[in-house]
Amino acid sequence: MATRDLPDARSLAQLVSSVTEMMCGTKFVPADDLARGQSICGRMVLLPIKGARDISVVLASDSAGSRALGSALFGRPADQLTVAMIDDAIAEVLNMVAGQIQRTMAIDQPLGLPRVTSLGEMAATTGVGFDDSVLLTSEGAVDLKLWIIEKKAAPEGPTKSKDGGVLRSLIRKAGNRIKSA
Repeated sequence: MATRDLPDARSLAQLVSSVTEMMCGTKFVPADDLARGQSICGRMVLLPIKGARDISVVLASDSAGSRALGSALFGRPADQLTVAMIDDAIAEVLNMVAGQIQRTMAIDQPLGLPRVTSLGEMAATTGVGFDDSVLLTSEGAVDLKLWIIEKKAAPEGPTKSKDGGVLRSLIRKAGNRIKSA
């Protein structure tokens, strides 16, 4: 069975919302990659889809967002939630979202276990620009961010020229063109 590319942000937002609206009344929309919400500084939990395709789903939330998510999922007031209940709610949402992504992309790979991560770790493992990712944000009073990241393999072939690297080679060529003009 052929696999598909990561869907666009609008399609992923609809897919994720089909899970989260039913489970906890939260809708997601495409986010501006440059806009950073309160949740980015809060808690981040990553769930990998392990296998040939390196895909991860990350949920970022501040304390209020985590409690609201747990409250909606368990149908209890936020002050009656334990840390374990909040952790379970986050893990459940990640599992449901990752499962939907697997089905949509026709990926037959196991889900990993959710684990706490950080923006620094994500940047180190996926690249600073997150070029192969989609960022979604929740609508409404609760600030949740959801990243769907597919780390693409580096292109095969030489990455350096024998003259000291690609960048130096390009600078040298540009300099030679200026001199000959």
